[in-house]
Amino acid sequence: MTRTYLLLLLTTLFWGGTAVAGKLVIQDVPPLTAGVLRFGLTALLLLVLFRSDLPAPLTLRTRDRWLLVWIGIFGTFLNHVFFFLALSYAPAAHGALIPSTTSPVWTMLLAARRGQERLSWVQGAGILLCLVGVVLVVHPARLLTGEGLGVLLGDALFILGGLAWGIYSYLSAVAMRRLSPATTLAFGMVVGTLCLLPTALIERPWATLRITHPSAWVALALLVLACTLLAYLWWNVALARVGAGRTAIFTNLVPLFGILLAWLLLGERLTAIQLVGGLLAVAGVVTCQRRARRKTG
Repeated sequence: MTRTYLLLLLTTLFWGGTAVAGKLVIQDVPPLTAGVLRFGLTALLLLVLFRSDLPAPLTLRTRDRWLLVWIGIFGTFLNHVFFFLALSYAPAAHGALIPSTTSPVWTMLLAARRGQERLSWVQGAGILLCLVGVVLVVHPARLLTGEGLGVLLGDALFILGGLAWGIYSYLSAVAMRRLSPATTLAFGMVVGTLCLLPTALIERPWATLRITHPSAWVALALLVLACTLLAYLWWNVALARVGAGRTAIFTNLVPLFGILLAWLLLGERLTAIQLVGGLLAVAGVVTCQRRARRKTG
């Protein structure tokens, strides 16, 4: 059990570092090209590692095939596009905080909308706390001064990325009632990579990849191996061993690790009011998850 919790801790550390690594990558590699490399290489590794466990696509039911297509569109394609475009405008610390605190709220609201979960007043209070916290981090008052419009655009894209990830999480939970986690993850990434590929060609990546700095390749390798492959696999292992409720609580560490790494590696800092907002957002997510942990025990 201790080993599982250690894997969970490393997973949240890797996910917290995704925004930092992504920020380093897009200094030299176009954002959509980075997505093709990240998810394409990860999908290839998954197909090799689990080749004996993955079903042939044509053997899947039509409903499941369409579900995997939507998982790839939301979880890989749209999530990556919104997240990495946002990194072009906003600090990595915002990327570590906003998507990871808003996506569980979107997932919960979608489940409630589908009639699969009833929202309690405690969860409603948690959602309100989270929204207030995100507003403080985004700091929309900057619109009144005309400053930081680019950062506001980046924060809006981060929110959309959180929405895409929330929908992906819901769809993945539905898919894994019938399909294995490896199947859902691998096929979803293949679909997402195929969606990213034609858009990445617009960036004419062959001109920039030849002069990409070695540090960007190192950051990309971390994205592929640590932040994507190992983190996703370890997360699924934890879900199987200790349950969704105990696993979910570790997501609260993602923004904290991300803000710390952005400060240590990129020199980014949040203002006092934004730090308060971050704490409120994390507290809101904790409150929302309390009911789920009681159910799954």
